[in-house]
Amino acid sequence: MEKKTKNELSILVVDDDENIRIVLQKSLEKEGYHVSTSKSAEEALNTLQRSFFHVVITDIMMAEMTGVELLLKIKEMNYLMQIFIMTSHSTLPNVIKCMQGGAYDFFEKPLIMDDILVSLSEAARRSSRWSSLYNRYSISSQGK
Repeated sequence: MEKKTKNELSILVVDDDENIRIVLQKSLEKEGYHVSTSKSAEEALNTLQRSFFHVVITDIMMAEMTGVELLLKIKEMNYLMQIFIMTSHSTLPNVIKCMQGGAYDFFEKPLIMDDILVSLSEAARRSSRWSSLYNRYSISSQGK
């Protein structure tokens, strides 16, 4: 079975705070991940229409569209997309909305990089497993 390494995991970071985008991008690239950034939800949706990502890490509070709205739009595009939410405005209703919407994890700011890295390791494992299952079943169905 093929194992997806973190080098093969592509991540889109979405936050209207440039400092957060830069710090996450540099920190995750240092760990070997492929990272792109978007400064808004609209920009992220445009990027997702052109490129494939395994994981989206998005802020919940952004100007034109909230992270919850972005989460729901991304899930309409690709239900298997693994989405992590980050916020400095953590409330129980926000956490519940995100989890009901299909978020895989929820990080409070200030971010703890070790927590994100653990979740990304789990995301790489899931992605590898899904890819393996997809390849096995698409090959076996072609033979029928």
